[in-house]
Amino acid sequence: MNVTQSSMTQIACQVREVHYVFEYQNCDQCQQASKQVGEAERTAIDIDIEEPVLLQVRVSVHYCPRCEHYFRAQPPFLRPDAIYTNRVVDKAVASVFEDGMAMRRVSRRLARDFYVHPSEGMIRRWCRAYPARFDFATDYQPWVVENFSGILCVDEVYQGRLALLLAVDPAAPSGDRLVGYQLMDESVTAQEVETFLSQLKSIGVDPDEVITDGSTLYPTVLGKVWPTAAHQLCLFHETRHVTKAVSALITQIRQTVPTSPQITQSTVRGRVAAHPPTEDPDDSATQHWYVRQIQRHRMMAEVHQLRQAGFSQRAIARQTGLSRNTIKKWLKQEVPPLPANIPPTVRQSVEVSLSADRSAGSSQTAVSEVPPPAPWTSWDEVRQTKEALHKHRFLFVRRPAHLSDQDEAHLQALLESPLGPQLQVARDFLLDWYRFWSDEEGARRSLSESQTLYAIWRNNPAYRNVPKLRKAQDRIPPERFTKLTQFLNHPEWEATNNGAERSGRAFRHRQAPHFNLRSKEAIDGAITVAACQQKEATLNLHKLHANFSTRGRKTSKMAA
Repeated sequence: MNVTQSSMTQIACQVREVHYVFEYQNCDQCQQASKQVGEAERTAIDIDIEEPVLLQVRVSVHYCPRCEHYFRAQPPFLRPDAIYTNRVVDKAVASVFEDGMAMRRVSRRLARDFYVHPSEGMIRRWCRAYPARFDFATDYQPWVVENFSGILCVDEVYQGRLALLLAVDPAAPSGDRLVGYQLMDESVTAQEVETFLSQLKSIGVDPDEVITDGSTLYPTVLGKVWPTAAHQLCLFHETRHVTKAVSALITQIRQTVPTSPQITQSTVRGRVAAHPPTEDPDDSATQHWYVRQIQRHRMMAEVHQLRQAGFSQRAIARQTGLSRNTIKKWLKQEVPPLPANIPPTVRQSVEVSLSADRSAGSSQTAVSEVPPPAPWTSWDEVRQTKEALHKHRFLFVRRPAHLSDQDEAHLQALLESPLGPQLQVARDFLLDWYRFWSDEEGARRSLSESQTLYAIWRNNPAYRNVPKLRKAQDRIPPERFTKLTQFLNHPEWEATNNGAERSGRAFRHRQAPHFNLRSKEAIDGAITVAACQQKEATLNLHKLHANFSTRGRKTSKMAA
């Protein structure tokens, strides 16, 4: 790109002169002090928030007698043979690696905010060159090993055909901290896991606790690499299997609710015309139109009455036989008045039709008067309980501390219903599981208390008699439960593998805007840059930050 003096006069911009002239300058080849022999000019583009800025840079030209060549003084804010200043490059690279922007959008962002417009290809070249400034093995890992907490989360992440092994320190003061990673082109094997963990051990990573999910890749390898480290299975993954068993049992209980007698579908089908087809009262089509108008009026009035009585749209559909879409539409409308001046002959035919409807309705009423089986008292109770269980079924898998007063009321109402004994077994099964790890005040239990509660839970006949719950119990034998309780041996140890899970999700989020950069080299560079930026942010945590408004902020938070 060439910017001449004539082009500067054609655009509305600010031209600043920068002098970078020295009497002596070290030679760029032999570093010998060389005397100035002249001056030269360069034109550069810089960022600004008010208007475009062009820099007219005047540099000194020097001659080195030893090397017998001429060279120019190189300004620190400008790269050799470059037009854009280093601040432009830094803004573009930060938009991609720190803000997570797609490269194709950075050019517009720079043009909008800073009046510079580098091409997309140039921005891609800057981003490809940026990771070369960092070395994960020398710039980052020694700092991580020096500040290692002793807790290590290990997990694998799959990105198409690419696999990523992650090792994360979840107990770092600044949050999850990447300890090491390894990219592979295929699925992760036990041999690759052993190689990866052996590399971490060689650089000085010696954990006291290693947390993994339930994969079979890790137990044998961990025994070889770190035989003295406690292997903790992720409590979150195991709890998810328990909650799934409870949810499946709730679904099974809901399916045992008796079904109310079927209601005959309404005879009001299709749309009813706004006007009679003819003015002849003896016409059969006209008489049928009056019948449909009266039927529609009666059905709409019934729908509105049921809604005012507190019935849901689903319950009204069961009561009337109408579709939920029709009910939803009718509830938004007023009940239309009956047609005025109905001819006597038409009124007589309508009465005949209504008499037939009444006779059909009486037989339907007889069917609906059949009482539900014990212990249900009415079909309304059956419908309301079934709807409430469907709506609030997720409350049965929540921790007690996560339930609001309203949630507690819904849960208690279901436990007091005819389904209560079965639902109580499912709820107690999950509550007993949560009691293994903490008491009523939220404090961690001791290892002996947890093992005692587990033995009672596993041998409880009320749970063993339910196949879905028994299957969940059998999935956690005593030897597996021992690996779930390793974190109880130390108050600072972690119980879950969430640190590695969060790092895996962050990796996927960083990849999302750059779907064209799926090469292994580009992903490797992005991970290295993210890790080194986290280190820099941690070390510079107490530096002066940008000013912010103090309105609505507490003094203690501002001081912090």
